Amino acid sequence: MGLLRDLLTRRSARDRSSDPTATLGRHLDNAATIVAAARRADVPLPVAAALAELESGGRNVFGHDAGGVHSAPRGTDVPVTRERYEELVARVAQGETSNGVGPAQITWPPYFAQAAERGFRLWEPEDNLAFGLEILRGHLRGDLSAEGIARAGTLYNAGTLTHGVTAYG
Repeated sequence: MGLLRDLLTRRSARDRSSDPTATLGRHLDNAATIVAAARRADVPLPVAAALAELESGGRNVFGHDAGGVHSAPRGTDVPVTRERYEELVARVAQGETSNGVGPAQITWPPYFAQAAERGFRLWEPEDNLAFGLEILRGHLRGDLSAEGIARAGTLYNAGTLTHGVTAYG
């Protein structure tokens, strides 16, 4: 909760007057990218930071989905590059298991085509996070209450509310 409290109050002990990038930078990788993506997607920075923290810690890496293309054991990261991303898309199209991509851990194969059609380059950290935050914003439907964020987080992670709000949300 320290990160969210710092962002919401912007009064951390170490930098009371700084911009939020300094606060984020103490907790997450790619802090400036998270700030820029939140602005692009019109999502409150604390919500964007929470998504980045949960999904990847802000790192531009592939996920650890079992059997997923470019998956690696926990504690080992495979950096996302354009070449690796294009290989993942091709292999998933041939029937292999998808895997999370980038800071927002975009995993659902139809999102790969949607992102490309809209000019997002999912191998680029800011584009990846901005696209993921737009997805989350759609799930939020303007409801920034704790319940609304929990519901949207569950939809982002699981794609359904069939089993109710999960611990992720």
